[in-house]
Amino acid sequence: MTAKYGVGQGEQLTMGESIDEIRVARAGLLRVIEPPSPTLAAFVAEHGPVLAWEKIRHRAAPGGLRRSASGRTDGSTADQLQRLAIDDLRRASESGARLVVPEQDEWPAATMAAFEMSDLVAPLGLYVRGTALPPEQRGAVTIVGSRACTAYGRRVAAELAGDVAGRGSRVVSGAAFGVDAAAHRGAMSAAGARSTIAVLACGIDRVYPVANKELIDEIAAGGGVVLSEYPPGTTPARHRFLVRNRLIAAFGAVTVVVEAGRRSGTISTANAATELNRVVMAVPGPVTSALSIGCHDLLRKGQAVVATSASDVLDAMGLFELSPPPEMPAKPTDLVVGETAKVYEALPGRGGRTVWELAQESGVPAGEVMIALAELELQELAERDGPNWRRLR
Repeated sequence: MTAKYGVGQGEQLTMGESIDEIRVARAGLLRVIEPPSPTLAAFVAEHGPVLAWEKIRHRAAPGGLRRSASGRTDGSTADQLQRLAIDDLRRASESGARLVVPEQDEWPAATMAAFEMSDLVAPLGLYVRGTALPPEQRGAVTIVGSRACTAYGRRVAAELAGDVAGRGSRVVSGAAFGVDAAAHRGAMSAAGARSTIAVLACGIDRVYPVANKELIDEIAAGGGVVLSEYPPGTTPARHRFLVRNRLIAAFGAVTVVVEAGRRSGTISTANAATELNRVVMAVPGPVTSALSIGCHDLLRKGQAVVATSASDVLDAMGLFELSPPPEMPAKPTDLVVGETAKVYEALPGRGGRTVWELAQESGVPAGEVMIALAELELQELAERDGPNWRRLR
């Protein structure tokens, strides 16, 4: 098969299968069985994508897989299903996208390795617009939150994304309204479109929400990445948002939840991050806000750690050591301790007190009061005026 789908002509893999054959097969598999499918993933791992696709489109796969695919294969011949797969690759190409598969060097193997140690299912392939996929998640921050966010959430997301992007990190989010869009725009304002990744819950040739078309197109055209595991033409749906959240979590070394209600879909991203052994962080908010409940629950359960700044996030990624807190300016009274401190506190700011009066006020014996006063006088913290003593500072 020649290179019709945007790969190098003549590139071959094991057993004589070209990368084109593999990409057609994986496109077909993504088309006929809704991801994620653990059964399909295991079948592909056992037989390879080309043979798995052959068996499914010829109705020779095990019964469970045949039933899973029947909704999208019944009424179509094997040849028609093959043409549908090829057509998906063509439609992707016409929209400026390509299908990236695990058999290619561009596949982010280090990022996807986390799925092998979890109960989550890795994608069979990713439709991608924009620049090459980053090879690993290190240095990337996932920032997510409510679509109906508050002004506080929007500001925190934008500032946090801008700060981490300005320090060289990549920001991952879902291109939705609210926190997602604020995170993308914050990163882009600091470091350009190349600093962000948008993960869609629809086909790569569609945009959702439509109002964010300009944002999504700018990311793809400006050196960033827009990706989806859904074939071209796939419409957005609630369950697809929940499914794609595992990819949003996977592409970040740290997932930061800015705002989320108790039943927010954003929590599914945090749960996926935990399952993938990623660091989860949450931004605390007003206790009176319903959109802070999800964040506070994550913190209370110990699933997340507090994120209040880019320094918190970058430190969680291990990219730099936190600077020690600035030292407070030394005060003249810092070295005044013990009985001397009691006497100092008994000294009036105005007027004066005798040694006897200071002993009564401080509870320190008169002899020790005189020693303390001598120390305070040397430190220019007290002065004598006849029989009385007063505080200088």
